[in-house]
Amino acid sequence: MPAYSLKTSQTAFRGGKNILASEHLQFIEGGATLDGTKFPAGTVEVGTLIARNTTSGKYEPFTTAIGFDNFGILNIDLVSDGATDFVVGEVIVRGSVYEAKLPTNAALADFKAVTPMIRFVTHI
Repeated sequence: MPAYSLKTSQTAFRGGKNILASEHLQFIEGGATLDGTKFPAGTVEVGTLIARNTTSGKYEPFTTAIGFDNFGILNIDLVSDGATDFVVGEVIVRGSVYEAKLPTNAALADFKAVTPMIRFVTHI
């Protein structure tokens, strides 16, 4: 599912990575509006950890659970201009993902604590 914004654009197909460790998963209902000012300009990678800001109602990259709810993982990547909001539907709230394929995030341990329905698979 593509990301939607009010800007018209077209991008060529490019290969991506698969973070899914299972075909059984659940996406967020109704989609998630990403706060364009909170994501840096450039590519927002598949596997980015996000959370809804309880004040603005928009999703931001996960850093802490305080002041946030509705935690999820993006299952698509998108190109951000650093200002425009995006609406995405492929936000994983339940399922299994490969931990090693997620973008580096120092707050992963905190994220795991607030997402008991997401299983993080590691390989030895």
